[in-house]
Amino acid sequence: MVQKQRKLFEAPLGFKEGGFATIFLVVLGFFVELLSGGTGITVPGWPFNAVIAAMLVLLVFLVGVGFRKHALVTWLGGIPLGLSLITALGVLSMIGGIIPQEPEYGTSFVAGFGINRVFASWPFALVCMVFMVNLGLGFVQKLVPFKTANLQFIFFHGGFWIALTCGLLGSSDLQRLAVPLYEGRESNSGYDRTTDSMVELPFSIYLHDFEIEEYAPMLGLYDPRHERFVPNASRAMLEIGPGMRVSWEDIEVDVVETVPYGVINSNATPVPADSVSGVPFAKVRVQHAGSEQTGWINPAGPGIDSNYLVVGQYALVLLPGSPKKFSSQVMFTHNSGDKKIALLEVNKPFDYFGWKIYQAGYDEKAGRWSTLSVAEAVKDPWLPAVYLGFYLIMAGNLLFFWQGMKKSAKNDMD
Repeated sequence: MVQKQRKLFEAPLGFKEGGFATIFLVVLGFFVELLSGGTGITVPGWPFNAVIAAMLVLLVFLVGVGFRKHALVTWLGGIPLGLSLITALGVLSMIGGIIPQEPEYGTSFVAGFGINRVFASWPFALVCMVFMVNLGLGFVQKLVPFKTANLQFIFFHGGFWIALTCGLLGSSDLQRLAVPLYEGRESNSGYDRTTDSMVELPFSIYLHDFEIEEYAPMLGLYDPRHERFVPNASRAMLEIGPGMRVSWEDIEVDVVETVPYGVINSNATPVPADSVSGVPFAKVRVQHAGSEQTGWINPAGPGIDSNYLVVGQYALVLLPGSPKKFSSQVMFTHNSGDKKIALLEVNKPFDYFGWKIYQAGYDEKAGRWSTLSVAEAVKDPWLPAVYLGFYLIMAGNLLFFWQGMKKSAKNDMD
């Protein structure tokens, strides 16, 4: 008996239709991208994105409940289409990870198809939209009618749906501003790199003091002919300390004495000073080619010239220590009159009226004498909803492992 071959999109629908539909979405997306001149797609901001989210939830729920037994609806919310869409998202994301995602990058072909900004392109948007429908329908089909046995599926897919939908539709409301702060001055605006414009904040930030804590200064042997530093015998960064010995081939250097922070006195020798006015000094003894010399070396500072020792064709220099920690002591003043004093640090956000403010940078040329501190102010109103989705995913995973452990224990007893 010859089995009749099933035609494309003839019930029951499966992986073949899922793959075809996904390829069609990607090709259609690139076609729209090309017709639009490579402008991509922009997610509307509040409140339009919230309206779209509400309409999507309502539509998916009504279709999922009202047509739950329809073959097309079952396939739209099923695994074959979902896996095909995930594969397409993975391929597009891989392209976005390999090709620099910058508007100026690439040829007219790359820009015309949106390959240099994949995550804002029509192919990515279309696949994501259908994937949101796929997740939503799968979630509704397990939610109604409710069964305790489906709880793990409901948590995981519901969480995934919430996180994905809110993350994508809420991306347009994300604000990330670079706020320049100067000691003794107040600032209430930040630079938005996305729109290349200054944005006024609902609060001002007054910078009381900017502080940098540095590692110990380092010895370096500089080759001016090749404009590079010569690696020492141990090939390690050399933080100075009294009694330390360092060698570069036929050059031996002993650190005799150090002054953490000092200034030059009238006798042309360093004396201790505070960290604001002083720079590090090191007295070194150098042996090279059968001769010996001793002297003080130091990096430059405000009103202080750098000093080094000439050793053959090289220069023995003292480099300032790299930053270990930098922070800003600030005061926030909200438009409502609320005031808060805070210490801004790297990777330690300060929460203020829905904004997270981080220590981001400073004037690196000025180093620890910088009077400029750069803060980063971030506001993402959709983030709590995304976190809720992640928590539901975690709950689904925990329930999955708990059910597996119960089943395993039951099998052991049997």
